[in-house]
Amino acid sequence: MKRSDIYSLILIAGIGTLAAFLACNALLGDPNKASVEFTTVSTVLTSDLAEPNEEIFNGTAINPTIEVYVGDCEDIDQNGMLDKAELIACGREQAPDEEDDGDDEGEDEAGAEEE
Repeated sequence: MKRSDIYSLILIAGIGTLAAFLACNALLGDPNKASVEFTTVSTVLTSDLAEPNEEIFNGTAINPTIEVYVGDCEDIDQNGMLDKAELIACGREQAPDEEDDGDDEGEDEAGAEEE
């Protein structure tokens, strides 16, 4: 690069930086003159319990913290999920078959006789 090219690049960068500084000052203004106004609370806070404002608190709204089950299922133990027994009670799952090979029952009876 020639010396004149370097000088022209420095001149263009300086002019661009100056233009950006002036544009920001024009848009944002002087930060020392900026002011903020706050509103004060018009009512005095007390320890009394008052009725909530009906415009803000809707008593008939859906509560998102309660799990909703569609159909006949009911969360009997109120643990937030349907257990196997609750799913069987509402008919979504089949009860396990009671058919065994007889091995377990024979062992239980033999163990009970030994005691």
